[in-house]
Amino acid sequence: MSQALSKPINNDTSVVDVLIPAYNASAYIQQTLESVALQGSVLAKIIVVNDGSTDNTLEVVTKFITEHPSLQVQMINQANAGLSAARNAGIGASTAPFIALLDADDVWLADKLNKQLVVFNQSGDDQLGLVYCGYSLINQNSSPLPSSIGIIKPKLRGNVSKKLINGNFISGSGSAALIKSEVFQKVGLFDESLRAGEDWDMWLRIAQKFHVDFCPEDLVLIRLHENNMQKDSLRMLTAELMILNKFYEAGHSNLFLLWKIRTILFNRQLSAASISGFDQCHSKLQSQLSGVRLKLAFAMIYPLALLAKGYLAIKK
Repeated sequence: MSQALSKPINNDTSVVDVLIPAYNASAYIQQTLESVALQGSVLAKIIVVNDGSTDNTLEVVTKFITEHPSLQVQMINQANAGLSAARNAGIGASTAPFIALLDADDVWLADKLNKQLVVFNQSGDDQLGLVYCGYSLINQNSSPLPSSIGIIKPKLRGNVSKKLINGNFISGSGSAALIKSEVFQKVGLFDESLRAGEDWDMWLRIAQKFHVDFCPEDLVLIRLHENNMQKDSLRMLTAELMILNKFYEAGHSNLFLLWKIRTILFNRQLSAASISGFDQCHSKLQSQLSGVRLKLAFAMIYPLALLAKGYLAIKK
């Protein structure tokens, strides 16, 4: 059931805490922080959570703090515990009415937060809890990448809980999200057991209680490089299995995600039992991904895979 939020605050005061989890982020975090500094008077505090970095992330952030004495920057140092734990530490230190998430290798355009606050302030929806925006891609050298590389344009607004079941369609995901702080008090913190897919899990929980909206402009630069978590396919598969298990534990199903996992298992010739955490999953989910049911699923996937292979051969 949706829940009403307090009236948005006028965007001419310092109302946004920015949370930046940082693990071995020294190569990019200076540019990331500089883009936050350009957001202007809406900034309340920048919270950098140094998640057990072994490079000189701490030194880079310390230098930035010295060079920007007018900004309130809080540095939290902790042993490496993962992205979700770092974000949760930042949420715990936040005191502003809005929280903006930002990955330590991404960059904001100068008016990103202002434009999102305008959406909050002009919305007549008292259940609005999250505003996201469009994004574009850059490489490790900050050069633009082609817009054809799997960009998800912002389209979902309002009550999106059913649509989000089919995938993480919040454009730009974490680095594009501005969230009312009280939302986390209602839906809880990020799931620290997830080593990937934690954004999608959070949006699903938010969407069950609140509405979302978006700015259509590309206000975030998402950096793609060799260390991106999304390139660790096995980690992503494990995370999606854990998210699917949450549906089963709650007495629900998610056919889209079930068949996605089955297709990945088929294409990679993997056993679900080889996925970390499978033995702890709900018994019904285990049966859907093993034994006779999985063999039947593979029998259905096989002809589709042949058609896809033939189509790609023709296109070449």
